[in-house]
Amino acid sequence: MEEEEVTSRESRKEQLVHGLVQEGHSVISTGNKIEQTNDIILKTNAYFYNLTKVVSRRLISLYREWMLTILTCTLPLLLSGQGKCVNGFVNGVWPCDKVELLSHVPNVMTGDYTANDIWGWTDPLDGREYVLLGKRNGTWFIEVTNPHAPRVVGKLSTLGLANSLWRDIKVVGDRMLVVSEVINSRLQVFDLTRLRDHTAVAPQVTFSTDTVLEGFSKAHNLATAPDDSVAYVCGANGTGGLLAYDFSNPQEPYLTGSWNEAYVHDAHVIRYAGPDSAHAGRLIAAVSCASDFRLVDVDDPTDMFELSSAAHQPHGYIHQGWFSEDHRYFFLGDETDETNELVDGTHTYVWDVQDLDNPVLVDGVDLGTTGTDHNLYVRGNMVFQSNYVDGFRAQRFDPVAPVVLSQKAFFDTQPDNDGPGFGGSWSNYPYFGSGTIAVSDQTEGLFLIRTSFMSAWPELVSVCPSDTMRIQVMLDSCVIGPVAVHLPDGVSWASEDSLPGPGTWPLSFAGFDWENMKGVTLTVSGAGLSHAYRIFVDVTEDAMHYPDTDGDGYGTFAGGVSGCSPGPGYAHVGGDCNDNDADVHPGLPDPCDGVDNDCDQAIDEDGVSIPFYLDIDGDGVAGNMEFASCTPPPYAFDAPGDDCNDLDATMYPGGPPTLAGVDNDCNGYILGLEQLGGGCPGDLNGDGLVTIQDLLTFLNDFGNSGFLEADLNFDQHVGVADLLLMLGLLGNGC
Repeated sequence: MEEEEVTSRESRKEQLVHGLVQEGHSVISTGNKIEQTNDIILKTNAYFYNLTKVVSRRLISLYREWMLTILTCTLPLLLSGQGKCVNGFVNGVWPCDKVELLSHVPNVMTGDYTANDIWGWTDPLDGREYVLLGKRNGTWFIEVTNPHAPRVVGKLSTLGLANSLWRDIKVVGDRMLVVSEVINSRLQVFDLTRLRDHTAVAPQVTFSTDTVLEGFSKAHNLATAPDDSVAYVCGANGTGGLLAYDFSNPQEPYLTGSWNEAYVHDAHVIRYAGPDSAHAGRLIAAVSCASDFRLVDVDDPTDMFELSSAAHQPHGYIHQGWFSEDHRYFFLGDETDETNELVDGTHTYVWDVQDLDNPVLVDGVDLGTTGTDHNLYVRGNMVFQSNYVDGFRAQRFDPVAPVVLSQKAFFDTQPDNDGPGFGGSWSNYPYFGSGTIAVSDQTEGLFLIRTSFMSAWPELVSVCPSDTMRIQVMLDSCVIGPVAVHLPDGVSWASEDSLPGPGTWPLSFAGFDWENMKGVTLTVSGAGLSHAYRIFVDVTEDAMHYPDTDGDGYGTFAGGVSGCSPGPGYAHVGGDCNDNDADVHPGLPDPCDGVDNDCDQAIDEDGVSIPFYLDIDGDGVAGNMEFASCTPPPYAFDAPGDDCNDLDATMYPGGPPTLAGVDNDCNGYILGLEQLGGGCPGDLNGDGLVTIQDLLTFLNDFGNSGFLEADLNFDQHVGVADLLLMLGLLGNGC
């Protein structure tokens, strides 16, 4: 009975935690909040256990219900976290750049075991997006269609004799395939269409396996091709190469071939469409084999054969890689070059594979970080990396740039850790059409993020159902245009169906089905990438409208009226600072024209700043302090001057002495009449008298050049003329 009670208790705890996600609570740990939550749960369990010894089962049940109610109220307070990257951090915790955190599902929400691999599936029937998250004890299904409120659907428990740090997940058609390093875990197959029966809020489900394929006990990895029904098991039983399984009939998959010329740790399989015409249309696998990578023709799984092999030198453990979308390049990660101190920083190796029979190393790119790289994937011209304690990194690939990989965004899942090592972010899945990127971290769980290469203004909009909603869309320089504009759910019309590329563009929406609509996610796509941004819309019959004299769609706050029938000459967005000029309103770029074009009370902030220099003290010579503005003043200098003190008009190159103890001529010395009160010419030892001792000191400098105190005529040379002056000064006092 005690075992039943403990099992029931654990089940109730899991249902409670899961229920918080189902109800739409954001599950994102900030600082030690998740530790506080775990502590509450552990203390609750301990209390339940001790209580069994002293009170009746009925009282225990009542107490448990009370504690669960308390947790239901407190967990949302302890778990928080959606946020934009502000001043280099999300919520002041997670270091970032150009990344928005949509939500965070910590490990406590998915069985408390550490996480590892990750993949995704989009249901072709309804577009629902699911994360397939590997854990030590199985695989979890998390619906992320609304990435701000992920919903944990359930789990598929591992097969075999134990749990394992390693698990790998891929999808063929609508079948999820799973392997792990657990003995007797085999090839586990799950029909993802079963998730269609679990789209409503409900307790988490423990699913059963649909098919188990034998032929091996355990394996390290899986690979699939996008348009093919064959899956490739990598590293079976710790030594194997590739095992090919045919899923053309998903009800009856079977082993169809193998390749065992080397151990395969990981692989990427493509339907080749690159520049090497001899291999056009064939299935090509790039397999990472620890000591090298190999290109293998796997088009006929009964007759797979090697085309070539290569390795950078020196190398550690050649771990994993991915082809570029044009199949001309291959990006490769070495898992131990950092830990073995073969390189000084995190490196990714870029190979030119335009000749599949002869790969050529382009560069080993130092990414500017120190962590160990793990798994990388390519979408468009971006390489998305999970680099252990360095977290998620997005590199832009440009084969003609001086540095072919340059970081454009990152999200650090391990803010307290740095350097080489194997903890932290395991993998990521960047292929959802929504632009959501799923990132797994071993100790922190699942992060749902989005790159911030797109934004919109205003972010908060109040409209009537009949309004035309006007916004400004900003596209970052990372965005390759043109991009297609996708209508948000519930919107039937947009003013544009595409945008040219980087810049700020006006966009209008109308024809709304606004029922229950609060957040609108704007999405554009192009060059293989999706970019998205969420704005918040309040649809109300009491929406404010503002006088819009110039008809630019932006009104002045003064004279605003409430309601959906204000009459002509009104706009639903306020903030126009010049309602007589249609080229002035919020959201516009603010170029160098001396006008506050965007009404943000700053002028010309978007213009190109021009450096200039000023003569602050008015001595006719500029200083070396740099100023910048897109409209320099007419009296500015283009280049820095040699004024050594631009706050003192008596100091400039060639300035006469002033007896003030300053370097009037800016030569770096205070000599002669520059000295305070004019000094004491000839008194070289500072005793107030010009004596034979001073003459001997003078003779030591005789014939030398430079700024010397013995240079009595200030010609930067101690010569005969100075000697005659010195002899005339003998006996003088100061």
